[in-house]
Order: sequence, then structure tokens, then C-alpha cells
Amino acid sequence: MLKLELQQAGPIALNVRLHCAQGELLALVGPSGSGKTSVLRAIAGLLDVAQGRVELGDQVWLDTARGVKVPAERRPVGMVFQHYALFPHLSALDNVRLALPRGADGRNGKDAAHRLLQDMQLDGLAARRPHQLSGGQRQRVALARALARSPGVLLLDEAFAAVDQPTRQALYDELIKLRERVGVPIVMVTHDLREARLLADRMCIIEGGQTLQDGPPEQLMSRPRNARVAALVGLRDIHAGVFHKAGPGHARLRWGDDQAGLDLHTADKGRLDDGTPVRWVIAGEHVQVHLRPPEGPNAVACTLERSRSLGEITTIECRLQVAPHALMHLELTTRYARQLALVPGSPLFLQLAPQGIHIMPVKKP
Repeated sequence: MLKLELQQAGPIALNVRLHCAQGELLALVGPSGSGKTSVLRAIAGLLDVAQGRVELGDQVWLDTARGVKVPAERRPVGMVFQHYALFPHLSALDNVRLALPRGADGRNGKDAAHRLLQDMQLDGLAARRPHQLSGGQRQRVALARALARSPGVLLLDEAFAAVDQPTRQALYDELIKLRERVGVPIVMVTHDLREARLLADRMCIIEGGQTLQDGPPEQLMSRPRNARVAALVGLRDIHAGVFHKAGPGHARLRWGDDQAGLDLHTADKGRLDDGTPVRWVIAGEHVQVHLRPPEGPNAVACTLERSRSLGEITTIECRLQVAPHALMHLELTTRYARQLALVPGSPLFLQLAPQGIHIMPVKKP
């Protein structure tokens, strides 16, 4: 297992504590300048930190308290960069051979490099230089080079951002197969939440060099720790309400004003007092869209403001009657959106699953 703790005030502020198990893929997600790449560089030994510890299993790579710092060239780390970082004057084969451990030269080294290229479906392209390869092929060479060191950790820094969508999907498939084969901790930096949800076992949200929350993607999307995390994982609709107890394990969430508002059924986890003002969110998978009032709890009337088709997905924006200033943004399959015959101004009903409502404390000034 990879474990790290990093702390420093500057020049790059860091307050990070992470772990990544063997065979696990951890995605670091956050805005530009949040410190994600700095974390990768610290793992690889390319960034000095004021205080910290980095260890892989029983190997301690960094322990500032004990004066331990293993140099980058002695850390078994494979790193893949967004823009490949291949040597332009070398062939694909020689780019990979250059990363092989010492002693893997001559015919043995050439054969090992060929096998790595074959694993990446680059058979027949070994003699080509980077400018003679497509973006996806260059990224495969970069992956083969990262694996040439038989790494104990694989680091991916926006590794798929520079290629087109079809190529990216193919590289996702390669990464999924690669995970099963190498079984090492993989730490991936990405701005793409869809990519993180698709590939990662766990996500860690980082902002300002600080870890805000980590856990399985579904957990972060459904139960963000606070409103800031909710915004960083793409939950656009952060609503206000008042929490009221309604019997053992049950609660009412007052949405809208006291006179014209609506009471939503939700769970009481015993952490809030009756009458507490709260913020709350609900992930799209916990919301159903209907043309007529549905049976069951938490049916909310609304009006369609606008819709936009994006291939297989259609995004819709609804204005709630119970809280006219509140909007809810949802994604539907385009096929279902067509069945609903949606046009701006159409009346709709949303049904919110009680277990999907996630209540967050309001930060006191």
C-alpha cells in the first residue's frame, strides 16, 4: 500500500494525507492550481516538501522527521504525463529501452521493450519516432515506458487529456486491462469527473493543497462533506432548507418558505437539532422525472426551463414551483427525453428518493 502525508506552508501549500492499496486506482480531483500534480511529484521524489512521509509497503521513500529521502531515480515509480514527454529523436522502441533497469541492455533489453510495445498494441510501430505516431499511440508508448521500470506505483498526470474522445475511450480500456495485469497502486490526476467515476476505486477532492474528502466516487457524489465538496464534484444544485425531526429515524426537510414550502421526507441520523437550517443536495440518480404526479413521497412540481441534447444524453433545467428561485439540473437519456416530448414551459414532476437526500451542515460565520 502507498501511504503519504505532506505538509508545508509554501511555496506550494500542502496539507495532504492519502493512501492507495495494491491494485487500487485513486483519482485526485480538484480545480487548476489545487496541488494535485504537486502530490504526484512528491511521490516520485521530484518535489521537496518541508514535512512529510511517503512509504510503499515496508519501503520508506521520505521521512523528513528522520532525514530520509530516497532520490527519484531510486524510487520504482512509473509516471505518464499529459503531453507524453517522449524523446523526439528516439524511436518508440528506444524510448522504452531507455527506461529499462540497468543491466537490461543488448538483445535482452530490445526483446523486453518489444514485449512492452506489443502489450500496448504497438506491434509494428517500434521504429517510428513520436512525430510519426498518433496521439493515442504516443500515449501508449508513454505507458509502455512507465511500465519498463517494473514500477511499484504508477502515476498518471492528466494522461488522457490530450487525445480525442474515441482514442480516450480506447485508452480507458487499456488502463482497465493494465490494472488487472500489474496490480500496483495507481494514482491519477484528472479534471474530468466522468473519467474519475469511470476508472477510479476512490476519489480524493483537493483544493488549495488540502484534502477535503476521499472515498468511493458514488459516496462523494451522493454524500459530499460540505457545500464546497458538492460543487467540486459537479453537484450544481445546492439547496437551503430547515431540518425537523419526525419520529425515530425520520425527518422532514422544509424546502421553500414557511408558508408555501414543501416538506420532504428524509432520514434522521441523530446529528441535528430540530429546526436547524441546513444545505442539501441530491444526486441525479436519485431523481425520477414524470409527466404526471407520481405516487409516493417527495413529489415536486416544476416547469421545464430549457433542455439541451448532447448525443445520448439530454440535460434539462427545471424551475421548482415550491421554491421559484431554485433550479434543478438533471441528465436524461435522449431517448427518454424524446418520449417525454419536452419543450420549454412543459409541466413536470420530480420524485426525490428520501434516501438520496444528503443534508450538510451550514458553516457558521
